[in-house]
Amino acid sequence: MTVTEPRTSTAEWLERYDASVAGVLPSYFDVVADHAEGSWITDVEGRRYLDFGSGIAVTNVGHGHPDVVRAVERQVRELIHTSVVFRHARYIELAEAIGRLTPFFERPQVFLCNSGAEAVDGSLKLARQVTGRGGVIAFRRAFHGRTLAATSLTTAKGRYREGYEPLLGGVTVVPYCVPGDHATEADAVRAALTELDAALSLQAPAGNVGAMIVEPVLGEGGYVVPPVAWLEGLRRRCDEHGILLMFDEVQCGMGRTGRPFAAETFGVRPDVILFAKGVASGLPLGGIVAPAALMEQWPNGTHGSTFGGNPVTCAAALATIEVLERDGLWERAAVLGRRAVDRLRASTTANDDVIDVRGIGLMIGLELRSKEIASQVQARCLDEGLVVLTCGPDENVLRLVPPLTLSDDELDLGLTILEHALP
Repeated sequence: MTVTEPRTSTAEWLERYDASVAGVLPSYFDVVADHAEGSWITDVEGRRYLDFGSGIAVTNVGHGHPDVVRAVERQVRELIHTSVVFRHARYIELAEAIGRLTPFFERPQVFLCNSGAEAVDGSLKLARQVTGRGGVIAFRRAFHGRTLAATSLTTAKGRYREGYEPLLGGVTVVPYCVPGDHATEADAVRAALTELDAALSLQAPAGNVGAMIVEPVLGEGGYVVPPVAWLEGLRRRCDEHGILLMFDEVQCGMGRTGRPFAAETFGVRPDVILFAKGVASGLPLGGIVAPAALMEQWPNGTHGSTFGGNPVTCAAALATIEVLERDGLWERAAVLGRRAVDRLRASTTANDDVIDVRGIGLMIGLELRSKEIASQVQARCLDEGLVVLTCGPDENVLRLVPPLTLSDDELDLGLTILEHALP
């Protein structure tokens, strides 16, 4: 006879959580996860949820992909940690794999760390070493992380910065190009670039600025897809003034936009790409990739990481990239994303509470009339077993970032639940 261990209730787990976990740590839902597979998460009471959040755009090949699990298990048995004492094969193989995903870079080289925020911090140090300038141009509504330096670049919500000043000096924030704020895309591009030029002339003289850091698709700031012409305008200005153009692809990278990186999706080459989130299927890994001609100007020993690029996370990332490539998941993201946007636009065209449906690949934003409506829709979705997250400065955008392995039936189920949850 098999005896099944009784499950601990959600209420009991939440009581223990509140007693032992620092209250500063936020959480979207009072749900305690027990296990997950593919596009589904099961809580401690056995309830299943279709995950359109992917742990905030992390589980791009789904939860617990068997190839990733096998790679991790194999690596744990062989080698777990070396730090910078020894080099190891998985780091080298992963750097080569990331390099193959950036064909627009000449002889790409990679630095690995533990998170997107660490990648941002490292990129600022790289820029100072290469250019000799400490100034940074960042963009309004951006999110770059929670470290002190990354927080200095972040304006997605005021609460991310509240109580932490003084922040990093030398940061100038200019408007992101949001097409919906203007009559036409051309007007939006013109207005945003005019503001940037004014800042470079009056506030942040180009001779002081070493880096311009931008999300090629705005993440926490509301899932905004900017016009390619604006990104091209940034490229031209960086070339003119000797500024490093850095694409923060922590959230939009690893296939979300229909190609490995949004730089390729949009056809605009940055000088540096930052990545994390989707690269290792949930294990902590981030990094910086840039041409060797740039990386070779970063002196040996002037930056490092105890845990960054450890063998286990690298093994997970190698397996993740292999699945993304083998199964054509960049292309699938583009196909499913178009299907989802087309369906949502058609089904909400007469809904006055829906302001906009936008996105690229499987990075889709549904902007609603208010935070209150977005919260109500999110709660209804959760009640029906669908996880959707919110974002935007007014917290009124539902973001849909399911695994790229999502089946057609799972996509249809999730969209049906969402449509029924709308007012």
